[in-house]
Amino acid sequence: MNDRASLSETTVIRDRTPVAVRADNLIRQRLRIGDPRNPQEVAEGLKRLFTQDARKLAAEAEGLPVVPARFVGEAARSPESQATGAELKQAIDDVERDLGALTADHRLKDISAELQGWGQAIRSIISDGTAAARLALDPRARDRLFAARRQLGDYARLARMVGALTQTMNLPYRRLAQSLDEVAGLVLVLAGESLAGAGLGGGRFLLSVPASELQARRDSVLLALRTLAGTTEQAYGNDQWPWGLHGLREMLRVIEASGHLDLRALLEEQVLGRLMDELIERAAQHNVLGLRALGATADVAVQQLHRLLHVVDDRVQPEAPAVTTFLKAIQLFLDAFRSSRSGYRLLFVARAPIAFYGLAGIGGPDPATLRLIDLVVQRGRLAELLDCYLGCDCCGDDVICQILLDKILYDTDRAIDLYTLGSDPDGSGEPEWRAAAFALLIMEFRAPQLPANQANTTCLAGECFPRMGELTTSLDAISSLLRAGKLDAGGTIVTADPGDVHRGLLTAELCQQRLADRRLEALIATLAPGCVPGEQVFSRIESLIDGAIGRLGAPSGTCAEIEIAPPPTTESALELFHGLNQHAARWGLVPPRFGRP
Repeated sequence: MNDRASLSETTVIRDRTPVAVRADNLIRQRLRIGDPRNPQEVAEGLKRLFTQDARKLAAEAEGLPVVPARFVGEAARSPESQATGAELKQAIDDVERDLGALTADHRLKDISAELQGWGQAIRSIISDGTAAARLALDPRARDRLFAARRQLGDYARLARMVGALTQTMNLPYRRLAQSLDEVAGLVLVLAGESLAGAGLGGGRFLLSVPASELQARRDSVLLALRTLAGTTEQAYGNDQWPWGLHGLREMLRVIEASGHLDLRALLEEQVLGRLMDELIERAAQHNVLGLRALGATADVAVQQLHRLLHVVDDRVQPEAPAVTTFLKAIQLFLDAFRSSRSGYRLLFVARAPIAFYGLAGIGGPDPATLRLIDLVVQRGRLAELLDCYLGCDCCGDDVICQILLDKILYDTDRAIDLYTLGSDPDGSGEPEWRAAAFALLIMEFRAPQLPANQANTTCLAGECFPRMGELTTSLDAISSLLRAGKLDAGGTIVTADPGDVHRGLLTAELCQQRLADRRLEALIATLAPGCVPGEQVFSRIESLIDGAIGRLGAPSGTCAEIEIAPPPTTESALELFHGLNQHAARWGLVPPRFGRP
């Protein structure tokens, strides 16, 4: 009797319909469980989904009165330290006072509407950035954090530029920029304290996508597997070839011939779904314990999927669209774990250096993180010097020099952001390479060669600014930190494989600056009185960037706005091919099989 029951149960499981499989997947997705037929897992999933009802039932089971109460969930954020909260409040109050002073100043009455628009935008950015910083465990919140920090930097640079171009108003504008910089810096500290308060410690694993997106990528993998196996409800038409079934058969033959027979289990929906569900379950717990558990097991758990990609890659001939879709869906799921370490350096930005050993990593910070810490210190020193650079009533060339130096300060902030988001211990990842582009700008600024129309301009002559020696030392220190291991003293790439990859990254980053600065020309013409022509200012900025690009050996005219061109339709592609065929036939270049009858 028992054998018959077990046989009947096995038969039912084996002969499940696609609707039942879809229902199981829906339960897995909604309740975040691995086995929808396990009542204990279903009960736990329902408790996670309906937390308040679960607490009421638990209280009622213990004989406690069921009354409305406030509960603190597992995902409750840790409050920041009292010092950081007080400093952030003071910085925001400083921004408000600076904005109010500029808006109410009678000398700026003609642009009061524009300054009020600044105030509305800046308040919104600060609100969004501080809210995102307190939720730094969430990858989307970290994205919003760095977007807000970059926008604050944009407004700070605009304030410095407009102040330098407005007589007698340089200091008020720079005070606003200084307050914005302070808020932007404290936002990073707040994010680091949020991670430290959650107990992340020296962990290097931070998700780059939220759990909901992981679930969507998991569903894409299973949908591609159903298409490959032909278990979807849509049947092949009479004019369609069964490429999916052909691809599945060839994949099974390739796996069997390779000796990795355990990979055949991944072509079963239940096995593959359970493997991905276990990872998503840890990622969806919304607390640091689940995140640390995920970081300790993810690399081992996905080894099977990586082996499947390596074994099957390009070995199914002829190529089947269903196989490519299935492998691409797996790659997309794996990318969430391969590129999910960006942001761990926020801890080192927020914590005191004396706490780096033990609290923020047993071995201490890696070389790239140490470079980031030095870069943050040098950035503060440079900002302090630049606030005093245009202390006398200078004009013309001195104003342009001030704007160029403010641009370097702005670029240093962007380099700090790139290093903060980098994850390579040696600092050889793409973010660190992009940061090296700012070293080229400093090197070009420090070079004695100047354009012909600027031959009488020397920004570092020391006539107007008595602390010029300290300024040049700070610039050289920042340049040295950014180009360490990447560029030599002349700006030449020094890695073993210079190639076009690294050169392309540096050129792309510089081109982004050039195009972004040119878009600001109309705005500066609106806000600044025009004592120094805006065209002259932006021409000098473009000359600086072009000189940095020239150090890479890139041709002139490299930078151009992006134009998204849609691919040709079938009809237009055939028409183009027919036209080329006729042209080639006219010159006798077409093989006989392409000739017109």
